[in-house]
Amino acid sequence: MTVNRDSGKQLKMVVPAFEDYHRSKLYFAQMIFLLGILMKQFYFFPSGTFQVGDLLLMAGCVLYVCIVRRGRIFFDKTHWWYFAFLCGVFVVNAAYSILLKDTEFVSSTLYYVFNFIIILVFSNLLREENMENFLRAFGWVLKLSILLQGSLYVLGLGNWQSGMRYIGTFHDPNQFGVFVLFSMFFIYLSDQVIHKRFWFVWDIIGTLVIFPSASTGTMIGIVLFWVGMYISNFRRMKKLWKIFWGIMSGLFVLIFLVFGLGVVELPKAVTSHFMYIRIGWKLQLLFGNGGIDSLIGDRVWNRVVEAPQYFLYGSGEGANLRFDATGYELHSSILAPAFCYGAIPYLLLLTWVFKKIGHSRYLFIYVAMFAEALFVVNTRQPMYWMLMVMADVTLRPKYEQKKKEREEAQARTVFLPGLRRRAPEAVLLRG
Repeated sequence: MTVNRDSGKQLKMVVPAFEDYHRSKLYFAQMIFLLGILMKQFYFFPSGTFQVGDLLLMAGCVLYVCIVRRGRIFFDKTHWWYFAFLCGVFVVNAAYSILLKDTEFVSSTLYYVFNFIIILVFSNLLREENMENFLRAFGWVLKLSILLQGSLYVLGLGNWQSGMRYIGTFHDPNQFGVFVLFSMFFIYLSDQVIHKRFWFVWDIIGTLVIFPSASTGTMIGIVLFWVGMYISNFRRMKKLWKIFWGIMSGLFVLIFLVFGLGVVELPKAVTSHFMYIRIGWKLQLLFGNGGIDSLIGDRVWNRVVEAPQYFLYGSGEGANLRFDATGYELHSSILAPAFCYGAIPYLLLLTWVFKKIGHSRYLFIYVAMFAEALFVVNTRQPMYWMLMVMADVTLRPKYEQKKKEREEAQARTVFLPGLRRRAPEAVLLRG
């Protein structure tokens, strides 16, 4: 029931007992959702298929939409751009599935549908009254995950690929590296929202945990992340910390030049490490006889050079054997959507991305994320899309105030908490 006062503000009659019941349902749905995030690191089935974590995430979404929100969820107008892209995905993959009689296109479409549901639900969870507590719990789930993967490595219980690249509980070093890297991003952003100051510790731990995976793409993301954090936080540092980090940065550059120019030889413990060997191999690919062509072949980018017409109307996401005998997918989360779905759906996706992250005060996070995504496939990972939705709560101050004013003008109804056994009371609706 709503009433209007002379002030012109809209009020709602709230029954506290009902609100307590609603809050319990919300907590349960959030708990299942976070359990899904925790279980994302455990791969029980083949790569490219839905895992236990995905099923729990979907269960949390169903509970939230059907039980908590009763089918009424907030649909941000920016999400229409992603929905339009999703329609393009459906059309392109459906056409190729019929023409080539291959069901792989169907599974690719289902992943985008799955991630669109995650985008909608996560966006709504960030609008709930307990948003800060939710982000605090979300951060601790990811901190626990980083500690778990690091502990498995120290105890010698984690898995290895070919005995050289650590993969923890995953099937692939890139899966492992991306999960830990994205966890670091989420921890940093969450701690900024809830005003915690221990993100720095978890960034160090996460970097050390990723290192044994020898994932060069992930290391590029980490380097850009650290540089961005340093620049972003430098102005807010106290003078003593500025001096400390200035000295440390100078030492890092000096050490890099000394060893990089061959003035002093690196210790054998460093040169024998597989990460060092792998970086050297990648640099040899790039600057050796093969040049840029070797790097293009390594990431399967030669496909876009040999068949550029697919940038117009899309190749569909599947049946990779039609391109070459290896059957590998295009290794890039930036190029692949454009190549697979064509110009129009890709422009719709880019519009959604820029509308989401364009006003974030932490753009360096997304620079690091997209630099890493250029070399690997992240589009099936929910956390890849959730990071972009996270920009909704990390807006620049001026834009944040304008958005708040617009939402207050809309006077959208949300559930408000109340105390037990209290009489119904009038409370102000919040946006």
